[in-house]
Amino acid sequence: MASERFLVRRVLQRRGPDLVLEAIEYWPLPGIPGLLTGEPLQRQGIRDLPNLPPLSGGTVNTVRARLRATQVAAAVQRLRLWWDGAPMPPDDGGDLGILVPHPGLASVEPSPFFRCRDDPFGFAFRGLIADGGGRRQVAGLPLAPALGLGPDHALICFRLEPGVEVMGLGEQFSGLVHNGRRLELRCQDALGCGTGRVYKPVPILHVGPATLFLHTPAVVWADVGATDPSLLILEVQEPQLDLFVIGGGDLKQRLRRYTELTGRAPVPPLWALGLWMSRCRYRSRTELEEAARGMREHRVPCDVLNIDPDWLELDRLNCDFRWSRRKFPDPEGMFRELGRLGYRVAVWELPYIDSASPLYEQAAADGHLVRSADGNLATAQAFSPDGRPRGLIDFSRPQTRAWWRELHRELLRMGVAALTTDYGEGLPDDAVMADGSGGRLWHNLYPLWYNRTAFEVVADRGLVFGRSGWAGSQRYPAQWGGDAEASVSGMTASLRGGLSYALSAPGFWSHDIGGFYGQPSPALYVRWAQFGLLSPLARAHGLGPREPWHFGERALRIFRRFAELRYRLLPYLARAARQTATEGLPLLRPLTLEFPIDPGCRGVDLQYLLGPDLLVCPVLSESASPAECSVYLPAGVDWVDWWSGQRLAGGRWVTVRVPLDRLPLYRRAGAEIELGPAVQHTGQLGALKMD
Repeated sequence: MASERFLVRRVLQRRGPDLVLEAIEYWPLPGIPGLLTGEPLQRQGIRDLPNLPPLSGGTVNTVRARLRATQVAAAVQRLRLWWDGAPMPPDDGGDLGILVPHPGLASVEPSPFFRCRDDPFGFAFRGLIADGGGRRQVAGLPLAPALGLGPDHALICFRLEPGVEVMGLGEQFSGLVHNGRRLELRCQDALGCGTGRVYKPVPILHVGPATLFLHTPAVVWADVGATDPSLLILEVQEPQLDLFVIGGGDLKQRLRRYTELTGRAPVPPLWALGLWMSRCRYRSRTELEEAARGMREHRVPCDVLNIDPDWLELDRLNCDFRWSRRKFPDPEGMFRELGRLGYRVAVWELPYIDSASPLYEQAAADGHLVRSADGNLATAQAFSPDGRPRGLIDFSRPQTRAWWRELHRELLRMGVAALTTDYGEGLPDDAVMADGSGGRLWHNLYPLWYNRTAFEVVADRGLVFGRSGWAGSQRYPAQWGGDAEASVSGMTASLRGGLSYALSAPGFWSHDIGGFYGQPSPALYVRWAQFGLLSPLARAHGLGPREPWHFGERALRIFRRFAELRYRLLPYLARAARQTATEGLPLLRPLTLEFPIDPGCRGVDLQYLLGPDLLVCPVLSESASPAECSVYLPAGVDWVDWWSGQRLAGGRWVTVRVPLDRLPLYRRAGAEIELGPAVQHTGQLGALKMD
């Protein structure tokens, strides 16, 4: 039954690289912490307390499981748990698409770091992390099994040492450190950045000297000290466990090893590092070209214009590739004219087809749409403006992926350079994919394969700009932070989400300058623009106009100044982008990543490093008056104020007062920050290349 839960009690025998385990059924106690089995009370470790409620042993149900601990690389260990008699989790992940080829994946070399106690079962990865199965409440009942499994889950529990902070877990908007929280890792339309949902969860955790990566497509529950501050409990919603334990050095080194397993982001084209201007929506060619001419007339550097759904004739939660020549006539001429002005064009898409589209019935007949368990077409879980169902593209099917790529060819012929791959979180649990997998298992894989398929269309010329993701999504740049509210809270959540994502899928990330929904005040727009123009990628986007002249002359002047600064920094950004591609390090960096031994950097998530040498502190305020900011300058180096040239010693907090036209910005003393000219678009740079 799905409710059965078993904890590993002892090692029965060793067969080559495998341990044969005995697991015993247990039950969580109702209403209080603790686990109970049917064993004699003494065997369970229960203490005789005067106020202990009646407890007794009972039927002892046991099953067998297998455990394999191998060494993948010098500092990379792998632990796999599965039911005895069932197939072992495949070395390369089968067809999940999360891992990339790696010579150590098929290793049967026993892990030299793994230590195991036979009875009662316990384990440790020497020098890195140990199980938490020994933690008990006052009556002696364990709080969590060291290792557990059932027909629909697998569980592993680690001990959290005092002072150890847990980071990672994808794009978490509430902060960089997750201690004290219980998080569901499931791709969802987050409906903003403050709802507790996330678009891009990733099952990776950085825990002291260890990085833990759960190789799974399934939903994961991460209890990070919520049940007990000294326990980290990870539960995977599938009946097997495939865990990589990465050690050997600081967090930078561990990210390099992690991205050797899950892949690294390729270097984007130089123009992608320029400014993207967008809104939801440019409703006609006239509106788009007005924005294009306005950027040039106001001398605001810009490289990319994004057209949201209105390029489609049927433009509500639908992508059937029927270009609207009514709203955007003569697209070929439009692309030529925008190209003459120095622009590339990105167009929006999503992996759903409206049932009112002429493509819907044909796609269904050809097997390209996901079906439900009852054989009917599945319906995307998304807000429908009209109540009509939307079909989902079945990316588990190779023929469908090829068909979807082919549908883009006309866009490329017209001149489209990039794809804004929105949505992808709406696969229902009752879906049945063409490969036979259920929707619950494929739910988190869906955005990975969606963005992979779209990226393969434009890999030779541009990039995708995706909202949802999972482990490995960094291979398909880039991602943005979703639908933030136009508020200080929305801006703060965006920053925190980006920093958390940087330690989970290190690559290229951005956010909507000005916030997606709501109307930013001119001062908030300016403060967000300063943050956005000093982010890995820079895009202004929202439900209303986000071009800077809509916010007044002062906002336009400040926006222009920071856009020019970004373009002057392009040589530096290009160098940092190459480091991302070659070393697996994010362009947006939490301070603790670059300065791991400085205790002052721990938990700092309201400032960041852009590349290795620029320290940025966004001003989280919507007041037009000068703002006071507390800035931490990391220890071990001096820092130079970008605006005044003043040199300051690191290892301390400083309080600075900044007017609206500045934000705290410092460069590492002695670092070489290459500067180029302040051009209007990257086509004017000539010889500067990305590779």
